[in-house]
Amino acid sequence: AVINILTGIFVDSALKLAVPDRDARALSLKKDDEAAREELFVLLSEIDTMNTGIINVEDFAHNLKKKNGKLQAQMTLLGLPVDGAAGFFRVVSVLCGDESMSNEEEANIEAFVECCLRLKGTASNLHLQCVAGDLVHINVMLQQQMDLCEMLAEKITSGNNDTLAHLAGFRNV
Repeated sequence: AVINILTGIFVDSALKLAVPDRDARALSLKKDDEAAREELFVLLSEIDTMNTGIINVEDFAHNLKKKNGKLQAQMTLLGLPVDGAAGFFRVVSVLCGDESMSNEEEANIEAFVECCLRLKGTASNLHLQCVAGDLVHINVMLQQQMDLCEMLAEKITSGNNDTLAHLAGFRNV
């Protein structure tokens, strides 16, 4: 019985030592993220044959299918399986919010990589609550705009000349 107790204590102590501490796990996660960032940046930079730092949707879609599947594999490893390359690219480029890009057909490589890394994995409850809060805020703003439109419509239908003149000024701007 004493040997079983000592064996249990020894095994318990060994298991506790085998589990990395919180700092080691955090450092490991950070290194993994940096490695994923670098790998994705290199793969996307290969698409940019003109060295502009910008990729477009056509090149992304084309290269997702080739390169021995490296880009597709990297995206999957990030938790971003890309089924529709063009749709995925457009969503990510819009989420990047790069004001220097004129449309969602192009994206800055660095911003695209950062956005992909933010999207990796699954959504947490915190993420979902943030989205719900944003939707509530959008709903409030939309309701304010609807109220304003209804007020203006009432003024227009009542024949208020001041309102009509004011709206005509907006049209000329």
